[in-house]
Amino acid sequence: MPIACAVALVLLLDASGSVSSEDWRMQADGTAEAIADDAVVRIIERQGSVAMTAIAFSDITRPLVPWRIVSGAAEAHAFAQALREAPRVLYGGTRIGEAITDALAAFDEAPCQAEQEVVDISSDGDADPGPTARARDAAAERGVRVNAIGIGRHPGGNGSGGGAALDVPGGGAAVNAPGGAAVNAPGTPADWLRENAITVGGFALSANDWGDFARAMRRKLAMELAAR
Repeated sequence: MPIACAVALVLLLDASGSVSSEDWRMQADGTAEAIADDAVVRIIERQGSVAMTAIAFSDITRPLVPWRIVSGAAEAHAFAQALREAPRVLYGGTRIGEAITDALAAFDEAPCQAEQEVVDISSDGDADPGPTARARDAAAERGVRVNAIGIGRHPGGNGSGGGAALDVPGGGAAVNAPGGAAVNAPGTPADWLRENAITVGGFALSANDWGDFARAMRRKLAMELAAR
């Protein structure tokens, strides 16, 4: 019988053609920094343990770091280092629905019985909404929470800058998030993810650009590991 853990987390990193080599480095390093962040580690220690795996996606998915149990600082730093060292293996299009579907399959290989299963998407683009919505609905049916970080804004978008914007599912009224950014800022990848990929109870944060990603990722990881 598998051991119990608080959260099983699948990290989906965007490796599509819109992500330059420099952007990929900031994405991988920013995710690693968030995992090893002192505040995030304290949350993990309070939870007892979590399971994590990292997967790259474009038209297809490829593993970056296999499942590991993370219970404290040593395991968090080891996972972070493995992610930093993992080579980029993909380019191509952006198939977010297919990536969510593969993430759901990955939970069947998790090393523990999790109280909450979470998919964590990072992306600077959008995808075919049909497969994405179907994958989101399959996640919701399984009880999986899908959260996301959208980076930048679509051409012609008028989303607000100035910090990570919290996009709440359901199209609620805009309010101010910490840092002065507007909730549900239109024209952003985070807005597209909120409308098409995020499950009820999930959330999307918006990073201004890849340089802003690490800060937003730290906040996001802390939120999703604490919320169960």
